[in-house]
Amino acid sequence: MPQWTKEQEDAIYQSGKNILVAAAAGSGKTAVLVERIIQKLINKDLPIDIDTLLVVTFTNAAAQEMRNRVGEALEEALANDPTSNHLKKQISLLQNASISTLHAFCMDLVRKYAYQIDIDPSFRIADSIEADLIRQDVLEQLFEEWYGEENEEEQALFFSVVDRFSNDRNDLEVESLILKMYEFSIQHPNPDYWLEQMATIYQVDRDMEEDDIPWLRLLKKEVVEQLEVMDKLIEQALNVTRESDGPYHYAEALDVDKEMIQQAKGAILISWEEARAILLAQSLKHYPAKRWNVLKIRKNK
Repeated sequence: MPQWTKEQEDAIYQSGKNILVAAAAGSGKTAVLVERIIQKLINKDLPIDIDTLLVVTFTNAAAQEMRNRVGEALEEALANDPTSNHLKKQISLLQNASISTLHAFCMDLVRKYAYQIDIDPSFRIADSIEADLIRQDVLEQLFEEWYGEENEEEQALFFSVVDRFSNDRNDLEVESLILKMYEFSIQHPNPDYWLEQMATIYQVDRDMEEDDIPWLRLLKKEVVEQLEVMDKLIEQALNVTRESDGPYHYAEALDVDKEMIQQAKGAILISWEEARAILLAQSLKHYPAKRWNVLKIRKNK
């Protein structure tokens, strides 16, 4: 018989309340759970049947291992008490016990009550390729409906999203964005509620101050950090142009870029709109196409 620690014994014998056991991998959680099940089955004062228990795990291999361990423990208990009809019953019930993965249990539950939710009980789980094709088909149908929306106000909202996030050739980037948002949202217990909360957070009234918008503060911080990185890289490039054999013809364009970035850094501390205006009004300069000659010269040296 295994020597259990006090914490393991508490997890095995604690009853009458909900318990949560957290432990590192390889610390014996499965063994403790099996022992807890066995103790409930062989309890002579309050014995229970194994088919009244729900035992779920994450993999089929783990579920089968747990079923095997419970079976071995029941056989051992019966060997010590061969006249126990209760133990004999548990062994006969073992193959019908709910010891499975969480997904398998949920699928069995849905199949059992399929008539309640009006679906075919012979359904199967789509593989990843099928699921991707179905999602893409549904998305294309939705886009067709949105493009043909008769309500002008709702259609205008859809068009504003397409205009903002797509290029001038197609709307594939918008489709990708919607799919990513969908996939992220379904990781939450209540996806619809999460999406509504996100819409509320990003709802900005015209009279709101920038400091009152929490996500804008984070965005400004990120932009400032990126601008500082660009500023340092340009300064490093300028140092190279100042070398005796450096590519001096890049210096002028680098100086212009550095000035623009410093202006944007200063403007963003005042307001997002000022920084945005500076970045939209200007662009990084085109660098002279002499770099290959310079590289060849330096390589030859």
